[in-house]
Amino acid sequence: MMADLASQIWNARKNGGHVAVSEIDAIGSRAAAYAIQAAGAKASELTRAGWKVAATSGLAQELLGMEGPSIGPVFAELIHEPGDKLEARPEQGTAVECEFAFVMGRNLGSSQEITRADVVAAIERAHIAIEVVGCRFEGGFKGAGSHLCISDFSFNVAFVPGPEIANWQDVDLKAVMAKLLLNGDVANQGVGADVLGDPVEALCWAANEANGIGLPFRKGDVITTGTMTGATLVNPGDQVIGDFGDLGQVALSF
Repeated sequence: MMADLASQIWNARKNGGHVAVSEIDAIGSRAAAYAIQAAGAKASELTRAGWKVAATSGLAQELLGMEGPSIGPVFAELIHEPGDKLEARPEQGTAVECEFAFVMGRNLGSSQEITRADVVAAIERAHIAIEVVGCRFEGGFKGAGSHLCISDFSFNVAFVPGPEIANWQDVDLKAVMAKLLLNGDVANQGVGADVLGDPVEALCWAANEANGIGLPFRKGDVITTGTMTGATLVNPGDQVIGDFGDLGQVALSF
């Protein structure tokens, strides 16, 4: 059953369509949901290049019906260059989010809790970024719950890193404002503090979550830490810009 559900989710992610929401009823624990996620990653035959963090804001948790965040794999084959044209699937609620992303310069597994100091010491560089998200289950994002979200790759679709943040440790990421422009108009905006109070805290949480499921951060992994701007729905033909002020912009189209 687990492998079958994982294959259904991956097939919907790859080809479109939906998985019946009733399929998630048999997933009785967070651990089981992560097992489905891992089986889906295996079915994809893609290369995990890091992690995304979902539901790092109170607004997102309320929308999704989640008590806290979760993680999902970022695949190397689905990391795009700024300016690329991606596929939008309105039936899956394709949406975009402004985020920070960190690239790890060393492995970060531990038998104990991974501290903020451990995480900061392991960061090689930081970037502004846009994550593309979507839900492969009937009913979409609203009230999805943790087990559905985790099983569905924590809603990851694709990732678009933007410019590196020079001397990122000297930048108050909590105070950085990002605006999501859709076809030239501001659709959403937010600040770094909307991400668990501090994007680095979200990164630290994710490091412990990944370690806890036996897939700790590795050198070269990219970790995108959660939306600053909420999720902005997109359709074919849309033009998107993530504007991070002095830190630069990330553009893509659908």
